[in-house]
Amino acid sequence: MKAARTIALVLTALLVAAAVCASQDKNLLSVVKDLGAVLEWDPLRDTGVIAVGEDRIAIGVGSDSALINYRMKVQIDPPARKDGVVWLSTAAVSAISDGVQRDRLAHAGEQMRVACILIDPGHGGKDSGSVGGYTAGEKKIAVQEKDVTLRVGQLLGDLLKAAYPDKPIVLTRESDVYVSLEKRVEIANALLEKTSDTVLFLSIHANATPFSRTASGYEVWCLPPEYTRTLVDEKTTGRENADIATILNSMREEEISMESNLLAREILAGLDGSVGARSGNRGMRLMDWYVVRNARMPAVLTEVGFVSNEEEAARLVDEAYLKDVAMGIYSGVNAFIGQFERNGSRGAR
Repeated sequence: MKAARTIALVLTALLVAAAVCASQDKNLLSVVKDLGAVLEWDPLRDTGVIAVGEDRIAIGVGSDSALINYRMKVQIDPPARKDGVVWLSTAAVSAISDGVQRDRLAHAGEQMRVACILIDPGHGGKDSGSVGGYTAGEKKIAVQEKDVTLRVGQLLGDLLKAAYPDKPIVLTRESDVYVSLEKRVEIANALLEKTSDTVLFLSIHANATPFSRTASGYEVWCLPPEYTRTLVDEKTTGRENADIATILNSMREEEISMESNLLAREILAGLDGSVGARSGNRGMRLMDWYVVRNARMPAVLTEVGFVSNEEEAARLVDEAYLKDVAMGIYSGVNAFIGQFERNGSRGAR
């Protein structure tokens, strides 16, 4: 129903605008107002995106094509700037209206969907990650981050595979092997290239600090909002519309940032429920970790505890506790997917 209302709004408003100005050009700001839309405009490049519900219409002064929802190009009379105002011809408005209609009909009834989940157990092989430990009697027991992350990743994978048999659940490593950061990101982005839906990237780590033996707890990291990646380029928009890619990239970055933040908060809530009484919630944090900043999808990095804290290190080798950690992360992912797939209609990638 939401998608249908969006279609009706876009088509009715655009067609009315075209009919009203049958003999004259239409002021772009008037078109935006008629649509009840939002206009994001780059004055330096003279390009912009009209956002109407889930629909995105990218245009530029002097460009003879518009991009509908990142995926459909339609030929239009080039928008022109006159006396500081951008004008669209009646034919351009009609062509855009037709393009929106055809795009929406082609994708009618589709819903946003998480197609695949990638679990990335940090470190492995020659890379032990952080090393801590605890004392059992008179014996010192070493705890390596790579072992903790692998076991949590395996347990989480089992839970997700049981819950989502229709979604591929992929691990960057399933044993004690070394996988470079570049390879981890390559695996993630290759999965994204195979689908028009969303892929989730879940990086699993364990913490350590030389400054405090009492530091403990779990935390989830996201990319800082000011960090920008190349998510949309001229391969998507067409070389002649390369300037529009900057605005589209900004909008896509904002979407992924919001999705990552929501995923992080859900995972924290899940861990609160499963291990919060035994550990502590250190909150959501921001950092441009390599795997997070180079994955072109909702991505979070979860630190499940401190191996430098003896009490927590002992928990992090306990199978029952690790099952609870995995269940907490799973609960967060499950809550995110439920909200994402239930409430969202497909937008542009």
